[in-house]
Parts: sequence; structure tokens; C-alpha cells
Amino acid sequence: MNAPGKMVKVNDTYMHIFSISPSTTAMHHPIVFLSGSGTECPTYDFKPLWHLLKDRFHIVVVERPGYGWSGQTSHPRDIDTILAETREALKQADIAGPFIPAAHSLSGLEAIYWAQKYPDEVYAILGLDMAVPQVYRIMEIPKYFPLLARFGHLLRRPLAAAMVKNHPAVKNNLLDKTEREAMEVITSRQLLSKNMMDEIDYVKENAVKVENGKCPQVPLLCFLSNDKANMKAVPAWGRIHREYFSANDNAHFIDLTCGHYVHREAPDIIAESIIQFL
Repeated sequence: MNAPGKMVKVNDTYMHIFSISPSTTAMHHPIVFLSGSGTECPTYDFKPLWHLLKDRFHIVVVERPGYGWSGQTSHPRDIDTILAETREALKQADIAGPFIPAAHSLSGLEAIYWAQKYPDEVYAILGLDMAVPQVYRIMEIPKYFPLLARFGHLLRRPLAAAMVKNHPAVKNNLLDKTEREAMEVITSRQLLSKNMMDEIDYVKENAVKVENGKCPQVPLLCFLSNDKANMKAVPAWGRIHREYFSANDNAHFIDLTCGHYVHREAPDIIAESIIQFL
């Protein structure tokens, strides 16, 4: 099964970089989509949003090890390793910055850390209901999560079929038959992968490291959902984000009435807002 993008060697594995080259009228700075935890097929998961932006911007989706068409890695899932892999994968794919990370959920930590550590490489940040480090002071990982993962592995094929069938990219006919079949295979293969589980083990440690750095000063557009699960786990979800970025004079927030996967549920609003912002 051929990957839709480029496979590049990073450390002990291969990473998949999906890229739509910009037209002559497109903005030069690439929008780099970074998926949240457990998003098995990021390239197609983000399509409801990126297909609305591809004529104006250079679109890139980075699939971390254990996600999408990427392989598994034996390297630890600390934030420095994850960011180094992203930067090396972009380099190997001949994609130059400055970049505009578009971070969903957990990958908000990576986007913030990127701007902290290499500010010249980050032109702006787009937060797709992204996480900020303080969230993980409050959010607890369920003790039954490892058991849930094992159960999920046993039912990966029927779960993958149901997940893909109900995905907005499929329901809205954004994928052809070959792409739908590929998404189902990839979802089944990567469902609760080892690297995904390892990321969860490192998340508290990674959040502390990012929190110890300064608030990024790059332009920020942050979309915030009223997702019931997030609000239950972190009741002050929106307030925490606004407080964290209060030291950034160029931070903008848009509240959405939808679930956590904002790029699936409100792509039209988000796309238009990104176009105006950038």
C-alpha cells in the first residue's frame, strides 16, 4: 500500500510526510499539521480542513512514529525527541520554514516547545483545541487505560471499520474508494500503537518541561471547543488557555460549539478564520 506522501528515514524508522506543494499564489510558510494523541491516520483525519486551505497555503502533515504510514520507533517519547524527529523529517522531505504548526490536542505541547526552543523557525501557531502544559496538572490518565488498549487491539478491525465509516472525510466524500480502504487499513494497524501509549506515559513529564519555558511570542490563533469530555476532565479548559497565553500580545481565541476534533466538526469556520488571520 503506497503512502500518499514521502517516506523519510528518521533515527530507527521511517516517517510519513504528506505535502501539497504551494502554487505560485500560495503563502510560502508551510502549515504543518500535528495530530493529537491516538489519531491513527492524521493525513486523512485533517483533510476536512486542509482541503479548504490547499489552494492558498503549502499544506504539510507530519505523522509521528506509530501514526499513519510511519513506522514504530524504539526511541523514547520525550518532547525533545519528538520535536527533533519532526524537524529532521521536514528537513529530509526538503520542506523549509519558517513553519506554522497547526496543533491538535496533545501536539500543542510540541508546537509551544518548538516556538520556545527555535523561535526563528515558527512563524505563527494555529491551535486546534490544542493542549497547553497546565492542562496536564489537572487531567488524569484513567487507570484502566492499559486494559482498554488491550481490548482495543483485540477488536481493531471492526473498530477501524466503524471509525472510518463515520469519519467526516468519508461521510462528506472527501476520500475516494482507494483512500477509504487505505484509511481503514492504517487505522486498524495503528490503533492504540505502542508509540501512542508511550506518549501517554511521557505526557506529564513533557508538560512540566514545556511549562518551565517562556510563553511563546509568535502570533497565535487558538480555536477552543466546548467538548463535554474535555470540560469534564478540565472544567476551566478555555480559561487555562487564555491565562497561559496572556503574556502574548498577539494571541487570538475563537470559541466553537463542537467536539474536541474541531478540524473535523467546524472546518469551514476554522479555514476562513485561518485565511483572515494569516
